[in-house]
Amino acid sequence: MIKQLYKILGICCFTLFFQTIWSPDIFAEQKTYKIAGEWALPPFSFKNKDGELTGINIDIMEKIADYNGLDFEYIPMGMQDAEKALKNGFIDAIVGSTYSTEKDNQFDFTQSYFTMSQSIIIPNAKQNDIHTLTDLRNSHVVLDNNTPVISTFLNMRNTNLTTVSNQYSGILTLLNKRADVFIGNKWTADYYLKKFRQENHYIILDEVIEPADYTIAVKKGNQTLLFMMDNTLTELKANRNLNEIIDKWVMPQSNQKIARLEQFIFWLIIILAAVAVILLIIYIWNQKLKKSVHAQTKSLHLLNKDLQMQRQNIANSKAFKDQILNNINTGIITFDLDFVITSCNAKASDILNISVENILNLRNYPTLIRLFNSSYQEHEDKNGTNYFQVLVLNEESERKVISYTVHKMYSSEEIQTGFLLSMNDETEKKLLEKKLVTQEKLHALGQLVAGVAHEIRNPLTSIKTFIELLPSKYENPQFRQVLMEHLPTEVNRLNAIVTDLIDYARPRPPNKRNYYANELISLLAFHKVTMEKKQINFEQTIDEDLVFYIDLQQIHQVLLNLVLNSIQAVEKTEHKTIKITIDKMNENTGRIIIADTGKGMKQEEQNHIFEPFFTNKEKGVGLGLTLSYRLIKENNGDIYVKSYLNSGTKFVILLPLSEEREAILS
Repeated sequence: MIKQLYKILGICCFTLFFQTIWSPDIFAEQKTYKIAGEWALPPFSFKNKDGELTGINIDIMEKIADYNGLDFEYIPMGMQDAEKALKNGFIDAIVGSTYSTEKDNQFDFTQSYFTMSQSIIIPNAKQNDIHTLTDLRNSHVVLDNNTPVISTFLNMRNTNLTTVSNQYSGILTLLNKRADVFIGNKWTADYYLKKFRQENHYIILDEVIEPADYTIAVKKGNQTLLFMMDNTLTELKANRNLNEIIDKWVMPQSNQKIARLEQFIFWLIIILAAVAVILLIIYIWNQKLKKSVHAQTKSLHLLNKDLQMQRQNIANSKAFKDQILNNINTGIITFDLDFVITSCNAKASDILNISVENILNLRNYPTLIRLFNSSYQEHEDKNGTNYFQVLVLNEESERKVISYTVHKMYSSEEIQTGFLLSMNDETEKKLLEKKLVTQEKLHALGQLVAGVAHEIRNPLTSIKTFIELLPSKYENPQFRQVLMEHLPTEVNRLNAIVTDLIDYARPRPPNKRNYYANELISLLAFHKVTMEKKQINFEQTIDEDLVFYIDLQQIHQVLLNLVLNSIQAVEKTEHKTIKITIDKMNENTGRIIIADTGKGMKQEEQNHIFEPFFTNKEKGVGLGLTLSYRLIKENNGDIYVKSYLNSGTKFVILLPLSEEREAILS
């Protein structure tokens, strides 16, 4: 610092002496000075289209030349080459040289006319990763080997460093993806990015890095030229010509920023004025508000009491709901939209044999998720409610039968918020049902035995009577004629009872194949002759594209039996009509409807119609509909009857449809 102070004092004294004694005409005989300038450092010094140097540095040197009546020749050179040329006396000065203590021993420097720090230039993709110099570790950095910041990077660990001779080469290295970061002059970088139309792909960070003074360097000991340039720079600064030169090159790049700053200041003044007015209004109204504060305080006190009462009511309501949920006989579990359990009542905990706390802490309890997914995906109806299902759980070796339904839950804005799973333990109910089924089977067996005994007793009585009369009546021709007529009939009746009973007791397995709908009624032609004789109107409506997966022989037997029953039901009525309809109930099920206008049945008769040996016919055995019911069940179907006394009867048969489109003909 002392050395610099002495140097400045010496320059000032010499300047006064120079202004007093010397005249610019002394330098008139001086030859043209050779001034070296960086050729690729816009806007400070760079080649124009004609290959001549231009920029801030050149304009400053032209001002110095005009002030002193000198001629300068500008030579484009790299900074290292320029420094060597200045040492060897090939040139007289270097404009745009940065001052450093190392160079101070080799050259003499004028006062600084511009101070500039280096900036960080990065691709847009790295703007979230790099903010300061410390973020450049493990990055590939390219920079000018003349920049003052090079020593900083040489001392930084884990940095891949590449140096180039000038900033133009550094920018090209960055643009060609051979480096991650470029350290250089921000105006120079901005110039080249715009030149190559890459300004939208790169960011210039305003990080202050190693500020450096731009000066004019002369050969060591050339005090005359040094003092002349220093004196002129002082005058340029005093009359603000230096700022005008710099602004001419720099301001076009900053006009937008200045305009934004001016606009910001304008609006800031407007906002501050508005705030001042608002504060004044607030102050005026504050006096009035103080008078109403006391009244409002009383009102708030009352509102606070009311709020406390509402909170207590809400708490009571929640406790009331909790008591209801925990005392109903249905388990309730709720899920959010991500299937995370949000609530659970005590009954659900009891059914699943898991504590409420453990259920609430579960995120993916296998049994619940499996139960929920199965129900929701396969059985959801239009209202979001799932059909009744039965599931067997195996938890801690305990077998339970659970019935459940799943509902969608909605907010007051009709937005779905989750799902509600309700469940009931049906284990005891199912055990009781099994017991009742067993009892019903025993009851049916008793009815079966009673029916067999009743049906066999009548023909046996007739046969016994004939046998008892045979010794005494055998010689009677009329008796033998009666015997020959009735005895075979009674034996055939016994045989029919035994045959139907065997078919009912030992059914054969069905032979299922694919059949078109019209094949199901192919054998009804046998009944059409009978219907024509008895003047019965026969109608049929068939969807011929339907394909059933059934045992055709068994279904023929069922249809023949049902049509025969319909013929017998309508033969004594005034309007005799039998109608068969075959259509589709849904995608998996076909439907066969056999309707007649016969005498119909009472509800009590309908309750026992499929029971063995139940019949309302004088000579019926009572196994036809029982056998038909079993055959339908063996074909994975169902059958039910609707009948009203004196209004006709309708049998509905449901049978599975084939998954294949074409039937395999037998």
